[in-house]
Amino acid sequence: MNRNWTLSSGSSSARMIAALGALVVLGLLAAPNAHAWWDGKWKQRMKIQFDTSAKAADVKESLLDVPVLIRLHTGNFSFSNAKADGSDIRFVSSDDKTPLKYHIEKFDSNEEIALFWVKVPRMSGGSIQDFIWIYYGNASAPDGQSAGGTYDLNYVAVYHLAEKDGNPRDSTAYTNHAGGFTGKLGIPSVVGSGAQFDVPDGGQMTIARSPSLSFTKGFTFSTWVRPGQSTGNSHLFSWDDGIQSIVIGIDSGKAYCILGYGKGQETATPKTAALTANRWQNLAVTVDPEKQITLYVDGREAAISTLNRPIPTPAADIIIGEAAKGGNAFIGDLDEVQLSNVVRSADWIKETFQSQVPDGLLTLYKEEESGGGSGESLTIHNLKVIIKVNTLDGWMIIGGIIIIGIASLIVYRQKIWMFHEIRNGNAKFAQAFRRMKHPLDLLEKGQDFQGSFYRVYRAGCEELKTLLEEQGDTYKEWKRPSEEVMTGFRSAVFKEAMQESRRLASGTLILNVAVSGSPFLGLLGTVWGVMNTFASLAESTEANLAAIAPGVASALACTLTGLLVAIPALFAYSYLTGHIRDLNADVRMFIDDLNSKLEKGKTVVSAI
Repeated sequence: MNRNWTLSSGSSSARMIAALGALVVLGLLAAPNAHAWWDGKWKQRMKIQFDTSAKAADVKESLLDVPVLIRLHTGNFSFSNAKADGSDIRFVSSDDKTPLKYHIEKFDSNEEIALFWVKVPRMSGGSIQDFIWIYYGNASAPDGQSAGGTYDLNYVAVYHLAEKDGNPRDSTAYTNHAGGFTGKLGIPSVVGSGAQFDVPDGGQMTIARSPSLSFTKGFTFSTWVRPGQSTGNSHLFSWDDGIQSIVIGIDSGKAYCILGYGKGQETATPKTAALTANRWQNLAVTVDPEKQITLYVDGREAAISTLNRPIPTPAADIIIGEAAKGGNAFIGDLDEVQLSNVVRSADWIKETFQSQVPDGLLTLYKEEESGGGSGESLTIHNLKVIIKVNTLDGWMIIGGIIIIGIASLIVYRQKIWMFHEIRNGNAKFAQAFRRMKHPLDLLEKGQDFQGSFYRVYRAGCEELKTLLEEQGDTYKEWKRPSEEVMTGFRSAVFKEAMQESRRLASGTLILNVAVSGSPFLGLLGTVWGVMNTFASLAESTEANLAAIAPGVASALACTLTGLLVAIPALFAYSYLTGHIRDLNADVRMFIDDLNSKLEKGKTVVSAI
């Protein structure tokens, strides 16, 4: 007979739990320590928020990869915390992980003025949720500019006209630098510095023909213009080979666009887009082949004309400032000349204007933050956001799950302490049981023992004593009991063993509920939250990821809470049931040994 019943335990379960715990700890130690602070080498940062709502920039369409002008000055930026040339400045997306492409048009730490062009990956329409981070304060940081990467591939030429000398240079990846320039650079402008075209000898900028300058699929021209006093018809943009042509000009203070197809055939916009002399204004023109020509002034539609033809493709260089063959010279100033080979939307044009105008409503600059990697976990940061946006019904479900989790923890701790006491009591009683000479010697010493073995032993011996006395015998005059007495004895010990098993398993139902019920409660919260989110979107004017994400994140928090309760409860339940199984097996083996002693009917029983 196996006599190791006093030493058995849930060793296999314990080893399993220990191994799983070790894996979890190792995983946590090996996992990268993600911080809400992008890089600890940068000591300061600031949030730059974009407001496209109707009360601000009023951009209804969601835009992707849009270049945004970031203006820094004394009122919104601490130049003393950055390097003198601004080379340590970085722009990071709202996830605080992805660096953004950017380049500097101007950085003057003495005058405390800086102009950055940043490629923003997404700008949601009608929203104030989108933002980026600007990081600075790293004296050892190298220059991180990427002028070509700042613009999408549909920008084929962008001229800031901020050069101090030489010809204007293209900031896009196509490098369509000006081949000639006879104007004057460096004049104060709406965006940094611009170009003057009313010099004594006239002004002209030439852009040489290039395969990238193909506008068959669409055409967009935009610039900031400050016309002088009206002097008749002047050309801002002229692409003319004598047969086909695209001309954008100003005639008596009215902007226009003409597409020429040769033999006197042309399509022109009405001259209704008025420009004010000696005042900076944003002028944009889009040409959608086979559809229409649209003129915009300061981000608003100013003239439109139906187009039933493709876009002309003149075999000539592009001339900025006068006609291709001379004449029609523009008198005034230009800045930010931009060409795209697609039709930019009305909201794109409006965003461009609001981004670049000095008093634009698109960009909001928040307070400076210091820390250089303050150590706040990205997980903690995201949890704070979820806590902030969670709804009342979500909190009710999460609260219910947490209550179940707390109850499970209480039961687990009570059971662990209970098992510890039972094992100590069993071990102490087993030692005394081995040394006794009479099977009933320990019946009167119950005050010295605890645990399952003694309770089973006491129940059986008390029943045995009663049955013996009914037959006129006493346990002190020990002899082999009759079969009737042994049957009663066995019934008593098995009944007590059953009660002991119930005592061991009491309360584990709560753990079972946590394992089985918590995930379903979490799923209920998630489904309910997502349903509410989409119900809200059904009443809104536009659905976008930025609007959906907070609601979905808070809804999924319910499922996460359910799993965070259910998974530990599953391991705890498995651990406890393993111990219960082992303790019940120990009791059964003890009963077998006790029964064997009694059936021998000897006054002295050998040690077990």
